[in-house]
Amino acid sequence: MHGDEQGLRVTASVFGRTMWVIAGAVPFFYLAAAAEVEWMENLADNGTGSVYATAGLWAIFLVLFLGAMMWRFPKARPAALAGWALSLLPAAGLAVWGYSLVYCDCITVGS
Repeated sequence: MHGDEQGLRVTASVFGRTMWVIAGAVPFFYLAAAAEVEWMENLADNGTGSVYATAGLWAIFLVLFLGAMMWRFPKARPAALAGWALSLLPAAGLAVWGYSLVYCDCITVGS
């Protein structure tokens, strides 16, 4: 299977696998937001340090995962890069959503 590489199939495979890496960051974000660890809260003055810490760890794991996919699919590297890059769109949406959960005072009770 190592030599059986087709562009669209590799793109879809890398996209799906990268989405699992991204989904793994969601529970970490909730744990980090609830724990209020000092080093995370020192990352930002407005209480969004857990978002920045999660995004930083996300970036490290995503770059490592990109390297693994480039090694896994040596003949289809552009397709692997395309699948990885496509997964950055939902990742950006999740980061904005996490930021709004922590920082935005959108829900007011009793008003």
